[in-house]
Amino acid sequence: MGDGRESDGSGNPPRPFTQEALVRVILAGGGTGGHLFPGLAVAREFQRRDAKTEILFVGTAQGIEARVLPGEGYRLEMITVKGLKGRGWRGLFDAAYGVPAGVMQSRRIIRRFRPDCIIGLGGYASGPFLLAGKLGGVRCAIMEQNLRPGFTNRILARWVDRVFISYRES
Repeated sequence: MGDGRESDGSGNPPRPFTQEALVRVILAGGGTGGHLFPGLAVAREFQRRDAKTEILFVGTAQGIEARVLPGEGYRLEMITVKGLKGRGWRGLFDAAYGVPAGVMQSRRIIRRFRPDCIIGLGGYASGPFLLAGKLGGVRCAIMEQNLRPGFTNRILARWVDRVFISYRES
């Protein structure tokens, strides 16, 4: 029988178990309101159920999250990553070249925040973050609000622990 502590898979010492439930959730992605606003609804529901839940959003400086989240009272950390889709060959190469840096930035944030789970909201910023989470042993899920799943969610769906969909046809 253990001592009430569990490892987060990152090699860091386990967080001590306390009587007060404390869940840490990272919501990664954004770029557009279609990704961000459903994520805000999920964050609010987590905190409605348990006010002690810690929420961290992760996105990019170019996304709507950089403008909206500071006014909503949620922490936001940025990673440097570009979209892979619709950029032409040169843009695709530049964006793909930046993915490892985005994964490394994501790993640092994960080690520091030590989440219980990561939920990808869709959009290119969720890709490196979910990849880093899976490599670090963190439980990962994807939220897909659209009938036709987005590019990043289609790629990552086979690697995450759970996919939440709004439409059966998705």
